[in-house]
Amino acid sequence: MNSEISIETVDTHTGGEPTRIVVGGLDESTFAGDSVREQRDAFAETHDWIRRLLMKEPRGHDNMFGAVLVEPRRDDADVGVFFMDSEGYLDMCGHGTIGVVSALVELGRLPALDSVQVETPAGLVEAAPKYSEGGVETAYSEGGVEGVTIQNVQSFVYDETTVSVSAADSPIHVDIVYSGNFFALVDSEQLGLPVTTEYTSDFVERGLEIRAAVNDKLDITNPLTGESGAVSISEIYETNPDVDRSVVVFGDGQVDRSPCGTGTCAKMTLLHHEGLLEVGEPYPHESIVGTRFEGRLVDVKERDGVTLTTPTITGTARITGKHTFVKDPKDSITGFSV
Repeated sequence: MNSEISIETVDTHTGGEPTRIVVGGLDESTFAGDSVREQRDAFAETHDWIRRLLMKEPRGHDNMFGAVLVEPRRDDADVGVFFMDSEGYLDMCGHGTIGVVSALVELGRLPALDSVQVETPAGLVEAAPKYSEGGVETAYSEGGVEGVTIQNVQSFVYDETTVSVSAADSPIHVDIVYSGNFFALVDSEQLGLPVTTEYTSDFVERGLEIRAAVNDKLDITNPLTGESGAVSISEIYETNPDVDRSVVVFGDGQVDRSPCGTGTCAKMTLLHHEGLLEVGEPYPHESIVGTRFEGRLVDVKERDGVTLTTPTITGTARITGKHTFVKDPKDSITGFSV
């Protein structure tokens, strides 16, 4: 058939959250850069129609998530990857990194290493695959990667504020935490809603409203880099005796089916700030659909007056399909939302 493109992807899910990984069909020279961040920004400027093609209907859906493999620019990196969703792009993604590393190892596209260094727009993160009983020798067979532990970029509590939302009679308290992305964290008690799928549409509405209100109120500057930033994700959490649970809203109203990797890192960083989580203490974290990650803070240090945590999260990803996507030049539809 006649096609403008032919893009190869491998699809995975991590705790129920999809990652569509672009593994072939793109000419990286057309969105070149000296870092993965620069490559991402060039792609967004010249190839954003491919994001819409793969993320939105009719080939995707509004809750699809994607990752694009590129050549890393750092000498100490094994893999380069940036992330996209139905609205745009994120600097870091924990569930996506777990999916990328699991898929590449199981498909033989990446050696079965004990440690994989991944260059992301947020910086270098370390991925440590756990192999099944046969060890690295089983990595290329089905189910060979049993899980992946991601050591995320250093994270910190940035600020706290109050904002007004339509569902609350009085202003609600919001904590702003950086963990590769800037998060707005809100206790669900303030909204009077339990974190269950019954209230998903309410959480989407509240999450987008909270994000907009915080970004309207605060001019965020990353104290470590001096770069301006903005809250890209809202995390509404519920504290329980056995396991904490959260719903993460991002993109154009997407809901993370996993517990969210960077969101788990943000929550652990906030808990440490509040004196409720020690370094080395395991932290199970549950999504709105009941899937779990296990988190842990492995280090805390001070830098320029900022308390920095080094968080890790562990999860499992499984391959769900392999695809070749095409675009017939006679097809006027690239991607749409309903």
